[in-house]
Amino acid sequence: MNTSWENLFKVRIANPDDSFQKHEVCKLLIVMKILKLHKRKFHIRLYTEHPVNSHKCDIYFEDWKSKAVYIYEIQKAYSNKWLTKQTNFYNNFEVLGFNSVNFVPINLKDCPDNIQELNKELDKYIV
Repeated sequence: MNTSWENLFKVRIANPDDSFQKHEVCKLLIVMKILKLHKRKFHIRLYTEHPVNSHKCDIYFEDWKSKAVYIYEIQKAYSNKWLTKQTNFYNNFEVLGFNSVNFVPINLKDCPDNIQELNKELDKYIV
């Protein structure tokens, strides 16, 4: 994986289509929560729509202080088969210099449509 050290934060919109609005809002809220939680931003690196080998994850977050990587995947509705496949992929994924890679799946079907309620719901996914 080739990552630019000059860019510590990159946020990209994956799809401007109306059907992806909840997905993009969810992604942006998570990014904002991570940035708010980590006030010393030189300890973290955060990307959206980041390539991870053959996959493209929604949010890729490196916490240099705890030596942990968090990979968020946001899906409208996922099956157990998809969850097992993704979990196995990320369990076998290693990042040099980090002790752990943590996969965080988010099922949009379980999230409320109201933005204030969604904001509260996403708190349980933030580390």
